[in-house]
Formats: sequence, structure tokens, C-alpha cells
Amino acid sequence: MLGAEHLRWLSDRLEEGLDLDGGARETWLRDLQARSDPQLLTTLRELLARQAHHETADLLQRGPAFAPPDEGPQPGDTVGPYSLLKLLGSGGMGAVWLAERSDGSLKRRVALKLPHLSWASGLAARFARERDILATLEHPHIARLYDAGLDDRGRPYMALEYVEGEPIDAWCRQRALAPAARLRLLLQVAEAVAYAHGRLVLHRDLKPGNILVTAEGQVRLLDFGIAKLMQAEGAAETALTQASGRALTLDYASPEQIRGETLGTSSDVYSLGVVAFELLVGARPYRLKRGSAAELEEAITGQDVPLASAVASDPALRHALRGDLDAILNRALKKRVAERYATVDALASDWRAHLEGGRVAARPDSLAYRAARLARRHRLPLAAGTVAAAAFVLALGFGATALVVGVLLAGLGAALWQARKARAQARIAAEQAELARSESRRAQAVQGFLIDIFKANSDHQPDPARARATTARELLDLGAQRLATALHDAPEAQLEVMSTLGDMYYELQLSDQAAAIDTQRIELLRRLHGRDDRRVAQALVDLSGALHSTARRDEIVPALEEARRILDALGERNSLLRGELLSRLAQRHYNLSVARSLAYADEAVRVLRALPEPDLDHLAAALSLAGRVRGAIGEPAAADALWQQSRDTLRAMPVIPRVQWVEAGMSRAETLAQRMQWHAALALARETVDDSAATLGAEHASSIVARARQGALLHAAGERPAARPLLEEALRDALATFGEHETLYTPLVRAHAARGAYADGRLAEALRQVEAVNASRRQHYAGSHVLGPGLALQAVVLVALGRTAAARELLAEGLDIVRRGADGAYRPWRYNRWHLDRARLELADGRAGEALAALAEVVAWPETEVPAPHPELVEHNTLAALAHALAGDAAAAERHALAATDALPALQSHGRQPGLEAEAWLALGLALRASGRHADALPALRESVALRRAFDVPLGAWRRAAEAALLRGLRAAGRREDARAARPARPQPADGAAAHPPPKV
Repeated sequence: MLGAEHLRWLSDRLEEGLDLDGGARETWLRDLQARSDPQLLTTLRELLARQAHHETADLLQRGPAFAPPDEGPQPGDTVGPYSLLKLLGSGGMGAVWLAERSDGSLKRRVALKLPHLSWASGLAARFARERDILATLEHPHIARLYDAGLDDRGRPYMALEYVEGEPIDAWCRQRALAPAARLRLLLQVAEAVAYAHGRLVLHRDLKPGNILVTAEGQVRLLDFGIAKLMQAEGAAETALTQASGRALTLDYASPEQIRGETLGTSSDVYSLGVVAFELLVGARPYRLKRGSAAELEEAITGQDVPLASAVASDPALRHALRGDLDAILNRALKKRVAERYATVDALASDWRAHLEGGRVAARPDSLAYRAARLARRHRLPLAAGTVAAAAFVLALGFGATALVVGVLLAGLGAALWQARKARAQARIAAEQAELARSESRRAQAVQGFLIDIFKANSDHQPDPARARATTARELLDLGAQRLATALHDAPEAQLEVMSTLGDMYYELQLSDQAAAIDTQRIELLRRLHGRDDRRVAQALVDLSGALHSTARRDEIVPALEEARRILDALGERNSLLRGELLSRLAQRHYNLSVARSLAYADEAVRVLRALPEPDLDHLAAALSLAGRVRGAIGEPAAADALWQQSRDTLRAMPVIPRVQWVEAGMSRAETLAQRMQWHAALALARETVDDSAATLGAEHASSIVARARQGALLHAAGERPAARPLLEEALRDALATFGEHETLYTPLVRAHAARGAYADGRLAEALRQVEAVNASRRQHYAGSHVLGPGLALQAVVLVALGRTAAARELLAEGLDIVRRGADGAYRPWRYNRWHLDRARLELADGRAGEALAALAEVVAWPETEVPAPHPELVEHNTLAALAHALAGDAAAAERHALAATDALPALQSHGRQPGLEAEAWLALGLALRASGRHADALPALRESVALRRAFDVPLGAWRRAAEAALLRGLRAAGRREDARAARPARPQPADGAAAHPPPKV
């Protein structure tokens, strides 16, 4: 029969053995064999085998099931778009592989997590929703979730940032770090966890294995929210089944987590407390037994956590832990949620106070404690006073007894010397203590509010499956509704909740809801702190960002002007908030006055660059705005430099804001194309679109718009087979995601689709899309600078359809809007597009003289901006040839047409523009025919047709116009047999032939 001592030995060895897998466990058992009782060792082997069998059977009954070992992934396998390189680690719930994308879009390596789970119905959609939420966690101490989904065999995967580092406990142990150094690492962890809590995301599986430290000593948290992703759907479960289903590590779980209760931020506080205990002491507060749910309840919810100093084995460590750290860890590990730290921020605040020698909130505020804090903070003055007094007594020769008395008196004198200062500091300490209590109350109120949202959702959805399926949007809406009746007795907590809800609405691109919350917050701030408080100014600037894509955008400038008045009254002229304010003004005035937008953008860059500690996020945004305006006024070289500076600034940030990165990349690609650097432009556009899909997701607004912009660039460069699907897909996704009547993203995508359709000669489709764009902008951007280019596009489509009267009105209106919006800032060559479009209009009306007058206003681009020959020069000569031919001056027509075609090889060295080339060859053919040289015209006409057939859609208007011109040329040259063979076989579509001359593509 086994005695108590034998049972204790078996229990301890069983716990050690269960932590080891196959080979390691056998090595460990062989080592035990030489120094253990054979009978006990046999019993231990049986227990280990039996426990392994029970755990496996239990998991198999619970379903999801483990995949058979022979079906596991191997190096070289492909999962979704990723190729597996090597296994990084595995556990009961899944494996982590080093992988890289196999589709060639990105060469970044990732940590690919492959759970051993088969997913229930509807889980793929939930998986995607969780991916979108987690992808918003951009923090220097959180490893990013790049992608998540199901492969073509239905297997789930998650692609996370690959972090080269060591678990935090191993890092500290190998370097024998002092407690203070370990606390500084824990503060990094706390910062990341608090950041996620502010976005309503719990970790739920904090443990050393999920906290890596890089070679530079920077913490990176892994698996943020992954435990939630892996939560199994199902009915009521036992505590143990729930714990396993959530893939949590039981040794670090909170009592409420084990009981299966609703979790709040305090659960992560508890788990972080266990991690801190283990990191500082070298042992866990207790070891969880692997058995029934009752045993788990006893271990976590029933046993008192010992003081850290009582568990530590080293005397010096016990001394370091005694006092502050004992109290902090004890409070973090309280069984009852209400007795713990309300937030991770509060826990971190006590850690900082301990490191800085300040008052720790977890300690009782006794006189002895305050005196100890005072002595600790003023060790040097007290020591110096004591030494000086001792030297004075000895110098007078009073002997050893007097020396003792003198030392005591000196110490007292030094203490009295500090008393006056201590009294002043006591007042400050009291204020800080009250502030800390206020912050704690506020944090508890915020936490209570957030937990109430989830409870209200459960009450509203009695079916647990439906409650779990609630989307982030629905929870936010529920929180916004409850604001009307909640937290009225805690206004500061109400402000904090408003800020969080507003930020999350903004991140989900629900701008109307974000603006509504921000408006409420401003009114509450005014009631609490007055109209001229700096916090009101900050809230007004925040509101302006949300208003930008809403129907309330006319409120942006008044809100920003009020914020500027507040800052002016406070004398704040060179702060981060001032720089953000100027950037917002530049953004809004871009649609109202380009000149003012330029001034605001340049001033924002100056202010933000001059800050002692530049805010890279806001500086990058200001540089982007400055680049955008420089490009608009006709300075693409300066714009290119500013876009590159913006990208360099973003690249220097610990975590790159992906939306800004995508915008900067696509805008620079478009600027490179404007400067005729087509190969670099297309490469950058492709890289940016792939990056956006990988980091933000293909359904994100930035990704959809980026695809449309890439499609437009490809189309303009002649890569039309690749361009058309992108434009069609982006338009389809925009309408499905944002809706027909959305005012920002849908019109942007539609405008690119309209230009592509026009270039292909699909005139009816082009007109349908551009009319929708202009109808939206007339309603929401009436009279603004952004409307002008859309009106010009609609006008040239109407010219091509022969509706010149309507086109003339639209072109005049658009030019007037642009001139007023430019406010004198446009460079002369920036108006060339308008002159060229007016020349087309005059040619379509048969007014050759007016067309030549319009062309006379075209100004050459400086070669410092765009290398010669500029495409507009080719178009200018093409239209001039047609105008002279119409006027009967065949010699001038031929001269201009030859100038256009002679420039094509130099133009092609930068990149193909097939529509412009086809038009130039057509103009040469028509010019030669005007001089009666019909046979000489045929090669040029055939070249035009060949280009149209190679690049345009089969029934496009431009292709039909080129084929008709060739047919007439063959007949005029007497080549009737060739003319019959060249006659188009298909009838013309409903949108009709293009007017003469064919417009530029």
C-alpha cells in the first residue's frame, strides 16, 4: 500500500511528466530509473499512459478532432496562398509553421498557425469577422495578424507576423535579470494588453510562451485573440471542456475563466499577474492538477495565493519582493474580480510607482509606509547629512559615545531638513492619490459598461449561439444606445467610453456613427470643462476626421476654425495638435481652395517636423497631403519627393499604419506614371495592392480603391487584359460593400471604371458611370474642386456620342469650378487637359478655327517635371493635324501628323499608350488623304486599326471608327476588293459610332 510520502512523490512526478512529450518523457523516465523505487516507477508509467489515453478520448468526444498524424502538413505543402518552410512548434490545439506566400505577391515570411480543428457550419464567416477586428491591432508590442481564412480544402489557417525571439521567462532566466529589469519588460506587455482592451479585444491566453522578447529587448505578444478565434460552437459544456475548447493554458487562467463566466479585462489582469509572479519569483503561485473540473475549481478558485516573498527561495530575492511587489501581485491575483486591479493600466501604474520609488496604490497608506517611501527617494541627502555630522563630532573629540549620539542627531536633522519639502510633497501626493482613486473609479465604470454591453447582448439573444454570432458592429451599436442612459454619474468614464466607441466606429469605416458619438463627446466636454478647454479643441479635430466622408462635411471647417480659436487663445502654435489641425484644414480645403490647401499642408509639415519628438504618424499624413496638393497644381517632381518622404516616415514607425501606407504607395505610383516612369509605377502599384490585401484584407475600403487605381494605371499603360478585370471587380465590390449612394469610395471607383470604359470605346457604359459620379458629387460636393474633372470626363464622352451642346455646357462649368478652386495656384500647364478637350469639342462641331485657338493655349511641361516628349504634345499635334485638315490646309495637317508619329518611339521608351498611338496614326492617314495621297495613307490607317484591334474591345467605338476610316481609305485608293474584305462583319452596338475625330484614349 502506498503511503502519503509515496503519493506526494507520484503526484509531483506526474505533473513533471505530463509537461513532457514523447522522446523527452522517455529520457526523463530513464533518468529517474536509477534513483527511484521500481514499483513507484511502474505505477508512474501506468498513470502517464492512462492520463494520455483519457485526455485523447475526451478531446475526441468533444469534437473538433485531432487530424491523424499521417495527414499532417509537411515542408513544401501549400495551405491557401502560403508555402510551408519548416515547423516552428506544435501543441495539442495546433502547429505553427514558418511559411511564405507561394503566389509571388509578397516575399514576407510569416508564422502560419494551423489548428487541428474541423470547423462547424458558419464558422468561416465568423473567422473572417475576427480577422478584420484583429487586423486593427497595430501596436509595436503586438505581433500582427496578417491574414486568416480557409484553404481550398476547408482547412483553417492564420498568418501572423514572424517574430524571432525567446519566451519572456527564458529570456530573463538566461540573462539572470534583476527584478527591476523584469518589471520593465512586463510594462511593455501591459502597454500592449491595455491597447487591445481599449479596442474591446481580450487576449484570454496570456502566458510566457505567447510573450516573446527580441534581440533588442522588445516584447512582442503572440496569439492576440486567437483563443477567441478557436472557441468551439456548441451547447453547455463542463468547465474543463470549455477550457480546452478555448485553447487556453490552464495554469494562467482566471477563476471566472475556469467557471465559464462572462470575461472582462480583469481576466487578462489575473493572467498577467500569474505571468508576473512566475517571472519575478521563478515559480507559479500554484500548479493546476490535470483531472476533474472540481479539482480545477479547488486549485484556482479555492486556494489562497501565497505571498511572492514566501515562495522565493533566494534571500535577496525575498527581500526585493517583500512589500510593494508582494502587495501588487496579491492584488492582481485576487479571486474576486472587484478586488483586483480594474484595468491593466492600473496594474502597470503600480509597477511604475515601485520602480520610481513612488507610492504603490496596493499598499496601505500608513505613516510608516510614507516615511519609507521618503527615505527611499532621498537616500543621498540623508546619507550625506549623517556622514557630515559624524565627521563634525569626531573633529571635536567627543569620543565614540558622543559620535553615536551625533550620528542620531544628524540623521534627525537631515530628516527635519526634509520635512518642509515633504509637507509640500504630501499635498501633491494627496492630489495624486485622489487622481489615482478617480482613475480607478473611472476604469471600473468603463469596464462595467463594456461588460454590460455583452450582458445586454446575451439578454437580447437568449440563444447562446446567436449571442456568440453577434458582430462587432452590433455590439458597438448596442454600446452607443446604452450611452443615453449609462454612466451619468461618472462623466469622465462616459467620455472615455465615447472616445473608444468613436474610434472603433471610425476604424470600421462607419463615419456617420463615429461623427455622432464625437458630437456627443464635444457637448459633454463643454459642459464639464468649458468651451475654451484644450480637450474641446482636440475633440473638434477628431470630429473633423469622421465628418470627411459624411453628408455633414460642411461642418468640418467651422469645427476646425473653433479649434484653432481655442489653441490661439491658449498660445499653442507649435504643438502636435496644431499640426494635426493644419493637416485637417489642408485636407478639407483641397476641395475648396487648392491655394489654401497648399499653404496649410506646408505649414503642417513645418510644425510637425519642428516638434522635439516628431509624431511620425501625423508627419507622414502631412507629407502625403503636401504631395497630393503639389501634384494637383502641376508639380509632379515635388509631389514625388513628398510622397517618398511620407513613405520613408511610415517605414520608420514601429508599426506601419497600413491605410496610410497604401494611400502613399498608390499616390506615388500615379505620380510616377504622370512623370512617364511607367515600369516603376506599375511595379509599385502591384506591390501596394498585394500588401493591402495581405494586411487589411481584400474587402477593406483601401484595398478596393487601390485595385481600381491599379486597374486605371494598367489600362493607361496598355495592359488592358489585366486592367479590365480589376476595374470590374473593384466596381462590383464597391457597390456591394459601400452601396450605390455612398459618397466617398463608390464615386472614386466609378470614376476609374468610367475612364476605362471610355478608353475602350464603351461609351454608353462610360456615360452611365460618370453621370452617377457627378450626380453624387453635385449633391455632396456642390461647387467643390473635386466636381470639375468629373464634368470634363462627362463632356468628352458626350462629344464622342455627338451630343456637343450638352458637352459644351459641362466643359465650361467644370473649367469655371476648377479655376475658382485653384485660386491662382495652378501652374499654366495644368490647364492643358481643358484646352485639349475644348479643341475636340470644336472639331466635333466642325469649327476648325476655334479648335486651333484652343490648342494655341496649350503650354509645354517643363522637362524638370515630365521628360519630353510629353503625351500632351503628341495629342496636341494629332488634334492640330485634324483641325488643319478640316480647314483645308493639307500641308499643315501632314506636318503636325508626322510630328506626332515621329515622337511615338521616344514616347514608347517610357511606356506604351496605345490609344494615343492609334489616334496619331489615324490623324496621319486622314492628313495624307486630305492631300489626295490615298495610297500613301493606307499604311498609317492600317497601323491605327491594328492597334485598336490589339488593345480595344471588339465592338468599341474607337475600333469601329478606325476600321471605318480604313474602309473609306481603301475605297478612295481604288482597292475595292480589299475594302470588301476589310468591312466589319458585326453590326454596330446601340451606343453608336464615335463622332469625328476620335477622342484621345
